[in-house]
Amino acid sequence: MYTTATLATKAGVPFLWTLPAAGLVAAAFGIALGAVVFRLPRLRGELFALLTLAVTFVLATVVLNTPIDGGPGLVLAAVPLPAIGPSPSSIFYLLGLALALATLWIAREIQRSRLGTGLFAIHDDEDVAEVLGVPTYRYKLAAFGLSCGLAGVAGGIQAMFISYVTVGEDVLDRRAAQRRADERARRLAPLVRAAVGAAVVTALLYAFTAGDYAVAGRAAVGLILILVILFLPEGIFGELIGALKRRRVSVTPAIDAADLPAPTAARPGKAEGQPLLEARG
Repeated sequence: MYTTATLATKAGVPFLWTLPAAGLVAAAFGIALGAVVFRLPRLRGELFALLTLAVTFVLATVVLNTPIDGGPGLVLAAVPLPAIGPSPSSIFYLLGLALALATLWIAREIQRSRLGTGLFAIHDDEDVAEVLGVPTYRYKLAAFGLSCGLAGVAGGIQAMFISYVTVGEDVLDRRAAQRRADERARRLAPLVRAAVGAAVVTALLYAFTAGDYAVAGRAAVGLILILVILFLPEGIFGELIGALKRRRVSVTPAIDAADLPAPTAARPGKAEGQPLLEARG
């Protein structure tokens, strides 16, 4: 969204030409993020999704405190639309339709390719796919970069559609982000873990985003989420349970060989080396 808005308003680039740039910037950022987190085997599935959500907090804070936005946002009302339809609404409809059809075509081609086969294998069992020779790191990076690129083009169209881009209203909806985090927490763990996680996230949001340092507090929440995902993958409650289990195992006394019962004598009629038990049918 900000790539299209910046190029169209500050550099005078025609709107249609900003869309490929928006896709490339989003894809480059996604590949850079994936190149780091895909190296960590434990960051898979929902944990990776939560990490990308946390990064959004940090990215929005950077945009807000640089000349990209600066605070008031970017207005695209004066940017001319391409003459590809009889009305503005039809123009946006045709752009959205073209992107949807292109996305479906790309997805179909990937499904028929070696990349698609590898992605299905990764989805079923990433460890097994890696053992079988699937380059999981490279395939995930390609899939994530392509997904980010398509989302970037959609963001460029959205920026022109709403004609006013701000961090608070468009890029970072805190309530929507919190709902997504709570939903993923419920799928990640039992109810008690989800309750603990939601309570902590809510407390952090209210504690850090109130007062005169709301922007810095939002970045702090994002950084805390990243640290928790990296170092507490099972969540706060899960780590406490794991610590209790480890402590219980450590205090369990070892079994002495002298305490074991004496071996039973061989059954009569059974020669040494013959089976003691047979199962048929």
